[in-house]
Order: sequence, then structure tokens, then C-alpha cells
Amino acid sequence: MPKPLTTVIALLACAGVLAVAAPAEAAPTTMERRLVARINDARTDRGLRKLRVGATIQAGAHSWARHLMRADMFHHARVRAGTGEVLAWGTCSWFSPAAAVRAWLRSPSHRRVMLHRSFRFVGAGWRRGTSWRGYGCVEMAVARFR
Repeated sequence: MPKPLTTVIALLACAGVLAVAAPAEAAPTTMERRLVARINDARTDRGLRKLRVGATIQAGAHSWARHLMRADMFHHARVRAGTGEVLAWGTCSWFSPAAAVRAWLRSPSHRRVMLHRSFRFVGAGWRRGTSWRGYGCVEMAVARFR
């Protein structure tokens, strides 16, 4: 029979390995980092400051993109006052972070949100899925600003 202290140490070691191996939910994925970079390119091209990724707003945007894909939906979330949100989607064959930002810049209401001078933080969600609303492969983009 194992000694209680040895068992506790072994369990703590396993928990520590699992905690280290678990991905951070708020850490942006590669596609989310690309989306933030394209948003910041659009802002700096127009003389605006770059936005920093905020952990809380990042986690919210990431979760919302996942929710929209899983729930087969496309609508804005209820966000805190002072927070802006833009959404876009496209088929996997052509959609990209650059395509999402181009689409937002062409829409006066989305452009106004993305280029708002008072925003300092950004969070990006990007999700790829299949069989969303009958499409074979879809990319979902969510950007939130505060």
C-alpha cells in the first residue's frame, strides 16, 4: 500500500503537469494574432495608435467565435458599455484576417468601430468549422475593442 505522503506528492506532480500542458484560453491563436496585426495595420495606416491585446477582452472574443460556430449562429453578443464588436465570416477557400479587415473597412459602421480613437485594447476570435449553416468549411472572425 502506498504511503499517503507519496500519493499526495504524485497527485500534485500530475496536476502540475496538466496545468502546464493546458492551453491558456486567453492566449491568442496564430490566426487571432494575424487578425490583430491586420487591425493594427489598418489603424496605423490612418495615423491611429496600435491596440494592445487585453486578456479579458481576448478571452471573450475567442469564446464568442467558438460559440457562434458551435451554435450555428451569427449575431453580436451583449458586450459591456464602451466595448465595440465586429463580426465577419467567409468560406475557407478565400477568407483570411486580411479579408475580414478589408470587409470591415468597406462598411461605414464596422469601420467606425475598428478605427475609433478612444479604443486602447483589442481581442480577436478566429474559428474554423465545418457544416456551419450548410457550408462545408467556414472561418469565423470576431474582434472586440475597448
